[in-house]
Amino acid sequence: MNNKPLSQHKATGFTIVELLVVISIIALLVGILVPAVQKARDSAKTTQSKSNIHQVMIALVNKQADDSDRHFSPAPDNLSRMVDEPGLENEDDIETAISNAGGGDVLGIELGLTTGAQVAYISGADGVAPFCFGEGLTQSSSGKPGYGAWRYPNAGQIAAYMNNAPLHPTFFAPKDTIPLAALEGCDSTSSSYCASHAAHDRWGIPYFWESNMLGAPSSYCISPAMMYDPAVYQWDMLQGKLPMDPMNLPRGFKPPSTSQAKYPSQKTWLMEHNWLQNVDNNECGINWGGTWFMQGYGSWDGCEPEHFNAGRSSEPVTVMGDGSTILFKMAEAERDSDNVEKGDPYNNQGLGIWDHPLNGQAMGGGNARSGGYYAGYATDWVHFVGHVYTMDGIRGRDKLAQGK
Repeated sequence: MNNKPLSQHKATGFTIVELLVVISIIALLVGILVPAVQKARDSAKTTQSKSNIHQVMIALVNKQADDSDRHFSPAPDNLSRMVDEPGLENEDDIETAISNAGGGDVLGIELGLTTGAQVAYISGADGVAPFCFGEGLTQSSSGKPGYGAWRYPNAGQIAAYMNNAPLHPTFFAPKDTIPLAALEGCDSTSSSYCASHAAHDRWGIPYFWESNMLGAPSSYCISPAMMYDPAVYQWDMLQGKLPMDPMNLPRGFKPPSTSQAKYPSQKTWLMEHNWLQNVDNNECGINWGGTWFMQGYGSWDGCEPEHFNAGRSSEPVTVMGDGSTILFKMAEAERDSDNVEKGDPYNNQGLGIWDHPLNGQAMGGGNARSGGYYAGYATDWVHFVGHVYTMDGIRGRDKLAQGK
């Protein structure tokens, strides 16, 4: 009988120490890869926004070409003359001019077709004026300083070049999550106009999202300085030229042509309205109490994001006057403006107009000088007033050339 000793097999497996080492390595890899993936996704969204805003620019260019090189504006060129005493002596406001020009015939921003196949418009100053000032004769018809056609490059007049869809995805930046979330209910309507609660209150039609605005503005906004006569933003202390109310100018509402731009590579044209790049604050701004953004249903379902000029880290995707698409660095632009102000004894404003007489207190905010598009609601030292209040309008600039 062949007796062989039974072989003894040693039990195999991982020791606790080995498992801990493996777990540590996996955790390290996750810590390295997750931020990289998030950064890649963020970069992809920024790239998509650049593509979107470029397409919006092309739609605006096509509209401009069809209108004899006239920058988009729903206001008639001669609107300021539709009053009893046109010119400097005029005391009639824009609503009077709109009424004299035909009232409902001056339709303003086209929002699209309702479920009843009717074309909806933002009429009155809100839909006709490029920008509604806080003081003077060109104010909002609904108490919304800073509102106006500049917020609507997705107006039906432009959306006609984008499949007639004012809510076409191209009009919205992928990172603009607050508006996108508020508009999710619009997927359930087959019409091109997605009515808000405010629209329901006015017209009695079904609504799909909560807002005190009649229509959803695009993620991108047009520079009002590209929509008004340059005299609205003039500033020359030596010649005594100060900004004018468009209602006191013979052609105050006539948009300038592209050829009038002196610094096309330094003047903004289209820009992300909300702070979307390098956000270091809450998605919903915390300082909007008391402003129209929080009145009634709020602008976006009770929320208003921080704006493009809310902080030094903001770098909105922007199309410049020459058609180039860049990340516009707020901190650098603010320093450029400060340097211009310090270097010119006859310029106490910089590149933008801080002290525009039509701005009013509502948009000034708490921690800024009197001017700017809600610049005083910024979260730090940057209180950029350009894009909206560019000195000399289309003839001015919002940043200096590199090395200047």
